[in-house]
Amino acid sequence: MWAGRAGSEPSMLLAGADGPCKVADGSFIDGWGLCLDGVDRQLLQHLADDARLPMAELGRRVGLSRTATLARVRRLEAEGAIRGYHADVTAGDPAGTHAARVGIVVRTADVSVYVRRLQGFAELEEVETVAGEYDLLVRFAAGGAARLDAILDRINGWRETVRTTTFVILRRYGR
Repeated sequence: MWAGRAGSEPSMLLAGADGPCKVADGSFIDGWGLCLDGVDRQLLQHLADDARLPMAELGRRVGLSRTATLARVRRLEAEGAIRGYHADVTAGDPAGTHAARVGIVVRTADVSVYVRRLQGFAELEEVETVAGEYDLLVRFAAGGAARLDAILDRINGWRETVRTTTFVILRRYGR
């Protein structure tokens, strides 16, 4: 099977393991301009799951030698099926990746009991009673959007909570 770039292939219908890929006029059968067989798709899925897999392990998973796997991965990189590799890190914000201030309106005679409930969240950074539209202004730093959402769902489920307004912090300037 040939799966190279336009201009360097023979002028004929080329077929991959999963069917035709390219026709004589140079147009691609698939919408992405890539001719991927089942092994290529498996390689891409494994690399998407763990881009740090050694070539020998990647090859074992798809039934190829390390050398054949490396050749396919290099071809997929050259054709643009693999655009790059990256690390998904949170090192820049040790307190959490999603910080937010939450204005809370409560209906309770004893705000201190409500605050103690809030202090049960490990992600809580500070609580302040304030004058104005809200009764409390709270800051959370959660490990992700899903965790922040779960915290807000729990708080909104408390009978003393009238409403909340969340302000996601995009950037913090100085002290």
